[in-house]
Amino acid sequence: MGEEDKRKHFWVCFFLQFLFLPWLSVGWAISLILLIGTLKECWDQRYGSGFCWYDMLANALGMVAGLLAFMALQALGLTFVRS
Repeated sequence: MGEEDKRKHFWVCFFLQFLFLPWLSVGWAISLILLIGTLKECWDQRYGSGFCWYDMLANALGMVAGLLAFMALQALGLTFVRS
């Protein structure tokens, strides 16, 4: 797995921001993504290869990058946000 696994964690969290931010506040979107990532790692601890803090780091980096990208597109008027 290695690097490919970390890229998957990054990109899933990146795109989850784009899924959640039009409908949720930033705080709720971040909380939900952190919860999903933590639950996935707890699943891995019990049934998979073990809990990995580097996966959690990749999740956090993807989440922050997704938030920044969403905000940049929003500033350009290129994203849908509920009223």
